[in-house]
Amino acid sequence: MRATYLLVAATMAIAPTTALADYVVVAATQAPAAYAPGTEIATDESLSLPEGARLTLIERSGRMTNLDGAFDGPVPLADNSRTGDTDADWSMLKRLIGSPEASSTVLGAARTGASDIPPPPGVWDVSADSSGPRCVRAGELILWRRNADTATSVTLRSAAGRHDGIAWPVGEHRLAVPDEMARENGRLVVSLGSELRDFDLSVLPDNLGDAPAGLILAWLAEKDCRRQALALVGRVHAGASLD
Repeated sequence: MRATYLLVAATMAIAPTTALADYVVVAATQAPAAYAPGTEIATDESLSLPEGARLTLIERSGRMTNLDGAFDGPVPLADNSRTGDTDADWSMLKRLIGSPEASSTVLGAARTGASDIPPPPGVWDVSADSSGPRCVRAGELILWRRNADTATSVTLRSAAGRHDGIAWPVGEHRLAVPDEMARENGRLVVSLGSELRDFDLSVLPDNLGDAPAGLILAWLAEKDCRRQALALVGRVHAGASLD
């Protein structure tokens, strides 16, 4: 069995002397313990990965990239690698990997599947299996459930209005709901038959629409959308698109 480790959202204090390197490992499969998630790597640092190993890294620009073994040497520079004001590049990731200036929000290492409710398959799938913070793209709200054995009637209520009697058919794990329910940040109450879910929605800002995956990950972590952050890391680590 392949051992895969990812990062999930958590909070911890960062000492004022903490220095950030050029890359941070956010996921590892069959890699040496020296490259556990959270490990910082410098541009000129030599890595050694065995055959079958994979690391997912965030670099200063916010780009996320996979590095596969067998491999020996420094992390290859991307063709579009940015140069110059790297401190400004890293500042865009402070919410994710921590700094004295950023309110101590970072990601902590945890094993995949450790949560009582697993992450949804898609980054923008809003899990209806529990209440809590959820992140969406503007005008796009897709509910997701693990168990699709029964049909249910869905009612949604928010400042944008109310929608009653939306059918969620048996066998369907996803349900697209009216797009106006995902236009503004705030509370969304969802009734699933006799069950109630209370969501705190955060809508992805326009300036992050085409942002590198690492910056979107930082935003998800800041908004406490932990399972969606884990879904993003998992998809990048698997070489899949974010959609």
